[in-house]
Amino acid sequence: MQMSWIFRAVVHTLLVVGMTYHAVDVDSHLLPYSRNLYNELWRLLNGDDQDQPLNLFTIRRGVDHVHLVLANYFSLPDVALGKLHVAPFAGIPLPYLTVVFSSPSDPDHESSRTYILDKGNEQAWPEGLRPSASSSVTREFFDTLKHMTLAMEVQSHKPSLGTLEHEAVVHRDYMRWKVQFKYNFSTQGQIQLHMAVTRQLPTPPSRLSTTARSPTDYIWRYVGLIVLSGGYLILETWAFLGNVVNDTPSWRVVLVQNLSGAFVVVTNVITIACFLHAWSEAPVLVYVEPLSWTYAVASMGQWLSLLRFLSFNPRTYILGLTLKRGAPQVVEFLIGVCPLFVGYVLFGTIMFGATVPRFAGMAATATTLFALANGDEIRDTFVSLPWHGQV
Repeated sequence: MQMSWIFRAVVHTLLVVGMTYHAVDVDSHLLPYSRNLYNELWRLLNGDDQDQPLNLFTIRRGVDHVHLVLANYFSLPDVALGKLHVAPFAGIPLPYLTVVFSSPSDPDHESSRTYILDKGNEQAWPEGLRPSASSSVTREFFDTLKHMTLAMEVQSHKPSLGTLEHEAVVHRDYMRWKVQFKYNFSTQGQIQLHMAVTRQLPTPPSRLSTTARSPTDYIWRYVGLIVLSGGYLILETWAFLGNVVNDTPSWRVVLVQNLSGAFVVVTNVITIACFLHAWSEAPVLVYVEPLSWTYAVASMGQWLSLLRFLSFNPRTYILGLTLKRGAPQVVEFLIGVCPLFVGYVLFGTIMFGATVPRFAGMAATATTLFALANGDEIRDTFVSLPWHGQV
């Protein structure tokens, strides 16, 4: 006997609500650390409000900018309004510069070298980036330069409503971030600069707040979601196999006719795998960013698969049928438009890449053209996007 669709819909709804609540809860836990942190770091380290990517057109500007970023980094604890910690506080490593060169005889051959930088130590820099270097040495350095990355780490803590005396007693809960300034010299005549920010593992447990919520507090929630998603997977697999036995003997025909059922089964398998991984790495879960993508895909799949229950109710049957028939046509339309969009991207890059920074590369051109239909806010979001996924 086929399982009642009402019972399956109730279990699915509970699973979706639980996943959504968990995402909102973890987001509220991380938001005090990361609210507008990316834009704040860009303004503090870059020294102004210029948009990204920033284009540097002269050698002297490139040298000055690298030294400016390092000087601003070591000045963060003294000038920033927020409580930001930099090296060498609490074991934060010193910044380092990774330089990738091309061989003069073979431009396709690359070699890299890493330099550990410290405040006021000019000898730690590459010879071509030292302020006292001659023009010929600096020119030789930039002639072989392909790209370089200046990496540094910053600690931030969530805002507190307590008094200063209370804050001095209670240990703060810190979040560590890795900031990378990437100087790409692949474009003729200019260095294209952009900044990336990623989360790092937290400070040692001795410095963590004992009153703040720990990621391990979510273990039992993950156990409950694993049991719920596992039970729902059994229900959907039972219903799917019932359609296989009762309808047709051909698996190909069954998959075509019951595509939604197969989609639900695959989505639940991904959901269970995501929760199992989260349960196994609960102490450092919020810092495992690749898992955020999996959770986002699983959540989207669960919400989309919830729409299929519209066709089971006579009152919502027409709406469900419209979505079922319209979704494939929308996908076909997007696939058909994709070659046209790629053609526009190639045309914009070739025609305007040498004169307009917004068309300097394929990614920049695609973002610019996409923003034409959706507004400049979309472009600003794409350009300054540090992926802060939450699990």
